[in-house]
Amino acid sequence: MPAGHMVSPARWQRAQQYGGYWASLASRIAAGSESQLDWYRWRAEQLVERLRTIGLGQLTDGSARVVEVGSGPIGVVGFFPAAERVAIDPLEPYYAAQSTLVALRNPAVEYRAGSVEALPCESDQFDLAIIENCIDHVRDMHGGMRELKRVLRRRGALYLTVNCRTPWGFVVHRALSRLRIDAGHPHTFTPPRARAILNRHGFSIVDFAVGSYQAARREDLAASERRARIKGLIGVSEFIASAVALCV
Repeated sequence: MPAGHMVSPARWQRAQQYGGYWASLASRIAAGSESQLDWYRWRAEQLVERLRTIGLGQLTDGSARVVEVGSGPIGVVGFFPAAERVAIDPLEPYYAAQSTLVALRNPAVEYRAGSVEALPCESDQFDLAIIENCIDHVRDMHGGMRELKRVLRRRGALYLTVNCRTPWGFVVHRALSRLRIDAGHPHTFTPPRARAILNRHGFSIVDFAVGSYQAARREDLAASERRARIKGLIGVSEFIASAVALCV
């Protein structure tokens, strides 16, 4: 099965078990034991700077309507200047039940439960959609991309990041995923595949950046966690590809 198609129900259910990570992260944030808020703020500032650098500064002047898909418990959107902010995550019912966590949220953000394959939003609603490190976790990748395009206005922008592998890492990681060794990532990407899915769904890429595989591998090899060291040794260290693309 080519990467990027709908995964089987069994593989999808295995991937959902990794949702426990986010539930655990939410608990740590609520307990004040992890400064994830600083990370969200930093990511928002990075995105603002990038949009301004590539000539899309109008999206950062506070007048845009912005949605983040797969936002986690807080979301980058909570720190992004916008007239309307919406955050969507399938685990939102869990997050919303944590009162300490809810108290950390920006009250200007509307949090909704939902998946990328069926976004609870009107068509042509947003100027900017953010989906960070999420598209490789979903069941129906193409369905998700169609939904992202549906909710964006014409010439609206999509900001997408995804973990990628080298061609060798792609082959090995796909095998590991099928063997349930990395079930949390039912799809595997390389940078060309990330470009291809954007092009396939009618997005015009304005800016595309690829992180360093060598740096990621060095970090894995030096890690204290055995799982990370094994990733480095067998060549499946992941690095980030990110894109800003316009809905055309």
